[in-house]
Amino acid sequence: MCGTMKMVTNIITKDMEKTINVIELACELAHTRTFQESGDIINNEDDMFETHEDGTQYYKEEIQDRFNEWYDYYLGEINKCSI
Repeated sequence: MCGTMKMVTNIITKDMEKTINVIELACELAHTRTFQESGDIINNEDDMFETHEDGTQYYKEEIQDRFNEWYDYYLGEINKCSI
């Protein structure tokens, strides 16, 4: 999905400090939302991907477009939470 990109944020709560990889969080949320909303073109999660000659998997084009929209949305929402 989002590979090795990192943007780490420390979150301080009353009980502890947590480190969150903002990019990874946005990717996971976008992937889940894309899967949930793609029942019109896929039957299962494996249908979201195509395998290239070198064995790497990528989102199919329409899935990638949907993922990109949700990724941008979630990353923006997460960044709004910054202090």
